[in-house]
Amino acid sequence: MSWRTTFSPGGHGPLGVPTSGGNTNPGTGPDGINAGQLQPDSRGRNMAAGVPYQLVPAYPPFVRIANDPNIVYFVRFRTIVFGGNGVAAATTTLPIYFSVPTIIIARTAAAYDASDAALPVGRNSLDLFKIQFARAGSSSDLIDAGAGGQQAPNITVLGSSIMGTGQLPALIPGTGLFVDTGAFINVTCQILRNNVEVHATVWTIEEYGPARG
Repeated sequence: MSWRTTFSPGGHGPLGVPTSGGNTNPGTGPDGINAGQLQPDSRGRNMAAGVPYQLVPAYPPFVRIANDPNIVYFVRFRTIVFGGNGVAAATTTLPIYFSVPTIIIARTAAAYDASDAALPVGRNSLDLFKIQFARAGSSSDLIDAGAGGQQAPNITVLGSSIMGTGQLPALIPGTGLFVDTGAFINVTCQILRNNVEVHATVWTIEEYGPARG
């Protein structure tokens, strides 16, 4: 029994997962599966319209790959480095550019104090900085956002709350985070201790294939 059969109860079609794109409307596709550019949604209106729902794996991520022998995939770890000789409270934003379609499946980070000073009891290296990711450089498309109300959407949080380690990565639920050719992600990092250097890494699967007209 395949995973498609397992996670598609009720005899529905193959597993459908929303993707980004243009010139299409939500709610199209086989069995009413969302396709194209997604818009604000209502679960109540969907159910009233008879849209079927089905179980999908959310964690760890299942990624969508092309069923085409001419399209291949390459794993790459993309890292940006912050700080190293700065002072506490310094905030920097650096971009990660993508030249090919890319799926980000996890995020990790590490930090160290170049002065070799001991950390306070109970504080680990991921608590030496705050960080936030925003897709395409737009604050309206934040990957890490505040909870609303008094917590503004544009908020940096302790690295330990969203970043994993090399041994235990912070996986991105569902199908990972897709970034298309020519897009970029802005990463904002605030150093919380003097002389700290932070290495933030995204685990990616890059897609390569033939040129298309």
